[in-house]
Amino acid sequence: MREMRRDVPKERVTVTMPADEAAAVRRVVDAGGAESVSAYVAEAVRGRLARDRALAALTELYAERGVRLGPEHHAWAREVLGVAARGRAGS
Repeated sequence: MREMRRDVPKERVTVTMPADEAAAVRRVVDAGGAESVSAYVAEAVRGRLARDRALAALTELYAERGVRLGPEHHAWAREVLGVAARGRAGS
């Protein structure tokens, strides 16, 4: 469990998610698995941003060598790794 980053400015945002997922997050918080719903969501966002940065860096490295990673490459990698598609086109 990571604690909410207190050293950076915060901004209040509103998100909409399926009710069952929101309830699951609240259960995690209630069980002590996260400091708060905000902390849980912020940690999830940090993880996604890290994955996006890694994918961008990998794509750039391949592009420097004249190789373009297309959706079929991402689909293959997800299949091999056993990771479900995230519903984002082209990722």
